[in-house]
Formats: sequence, structure tokens, C-alpha cells
Amino acid sequence: MTKKRKAISLTELMVYTAVISIAIMAFGNALTSLMKNSKKSQIQMQSSAELRNLLAKIETDLTEANQIIQASSFSVTFVADMVRNPNYNLHADSDGDGIENIKDPDDDNDSQQKFSLPSSDQWRVGYDLEDDDEDNDGNADVRIRIYQSTGGYVYKELSLNNQAWSAEKISPVSLKKFELTYYGSKREDLGRNIDLGNDGLPNTLDTGEGDGIISAREIDWALPATGHGNRSGSVDTTNELKYITSIAIALESDSNGDGTTDAKLNTELSPPLLPLKRKR
Repeated sequence: MTKKRKAISLTELMVYTAVISIAIMAFGNALTSLMKNSKKSQIQMQSSAELRNLLAKIETDLTEANQIIQASSFSVTFVADMVRNPNYNLHADSDGDGIENIKDPDDDNDSQQKFSLPSSDQWRVGYDLEDDDEDNDGNADVRIRIYQSTGGYVYKELSLNNQAWSAEKISPVSLKKFELTYYGSKREDLGRNIDLGNDGLPNTLDTGEGDGIISAREIDWALPATGHGNRSGSVDTTNELKYITSIAIALESDSNGDGTTDAKLNTELSPPLLPLKRKR
């Protein structure tokens, strides 16, 4: 005899339906959350890669800086070594002395003229590391400006031999933050006596005094004869700019424009050639 299967009551059916609906809803929510997190992770990874690539481009140029000629929180302009000229040939022999430029300490063979010129003109001659006119046309070989536009994109501008600036966008997306901070060094002659804090005065024990960090504020506020500041609110004179030894770079991006930071990157660069111009 076949045993009859017990029929499912309406109440049981409703319970089963409710349980299945809850399970489906939970699974759907979990799947939605997983997809959102996956998309978020993808955006963060892409944003992080974009910032690293941008920083690499900035470092490539800024590492060759030998003189800062303009500095603000969103832009920096500097004189760079001839190697940053896209047309410079490392394997040519500019002065015909039989030594390739890459191995030649004086590409244009004018180092012997250095001390026959007044100090104001010595930038045009000398060994390569201090000679900013290696093609002898009377102009600075390479000037570079890196800045954030009002639209948030980061640009590099290049001027060769004092010609017009050409601009190139070097960030693929608009950045939420692009900030440059400038520091001096207490280990160097110019920075040794200006660790005076925000008021630029000794022995007041104000914020920053004696902390071992030479800030842009201290560079600007330490007046002669202690320093070379003019208290203008920025590092903006030739003498003030000579104090800069390192530049901190802070980057943040919000690639999808949702108001949340997707990636951030901070570093500090100390261009090794900057000391060459400090005593001119």
C-alpha cells in the first residue's frame, strides 16, 4: 500500500515562501555589496596607480632641479639640468673633445671661463652640474613649471632657451588635492639660525621654535640679518628661494566624483643639485 504524502498547508507554504524570500533578499544584498566593494576596490587600485605614475613624472623632473625660481602651494618653477631637454643627446659629443656627453663633465668645454666672469654671469659657464647654458646661446637651457590648474588637473610646462612655455597635462584625472610644501635645512648655513618658529624671533618659545624643522613660514619671517625674509606671506624672493632644500608633495584623488578620497600619496623630495646655486 502506498503511503499518502501529506499535503502542505497554506500556513506552511506561507512560511516556506517567507523563508525563501528572506534568503533570496540576503543573498541579493550580499551580492550587491560584493559588487559595490569590488567596484570600489577597482577604483581605488586604479586611482593609486594613477597617482604613482603622476609622482614618477614629477620626480623625474624635480630631481634635476638646481634652482627654484617660483614656489607656491600649487605650483613650482625651477631651472633644470640640460638632460631634461627632450632634444639633448647623451651620446653626442657637443664640444668635439672625443668624449660622449654622458661621460663628459663639461659638454661645452667652458669650465675655464668660470672665474673670469662676474658671479651674476657664472651660471652660463662651468662644469655641467652648474652650467645652465650648455649650448652657449646666452639663455637658460631648461626651465620647468609643475602646477595644478583651476580644473584640478596637473600640468607640466617646459621652456627651452627662454622660449615660450609649452604645456602638457600629466595627470589623467582631476585631483582632489595637489599640495606643495617647502622646507629648508638646519644642517646648512642658510638654515642654521632661522629655526625661530612662526614669529621669526628668537627665545619666544612659540610654535615651531627649535623643533629642527625649517618651514616656509620661518624662511619668510626671519628678517635680516638673521635671515633673508620679508614677511610677505610666501617664499617669493631670490634669497628666500635659496633656502629651499626639500619639497613635500601631497596628492589625493576622487576619480568617480563621489566626494570620497579614492587614493592618496605623500612624499618629500630633496633635489641634490640645489646647493650649487645657494652661494651665488
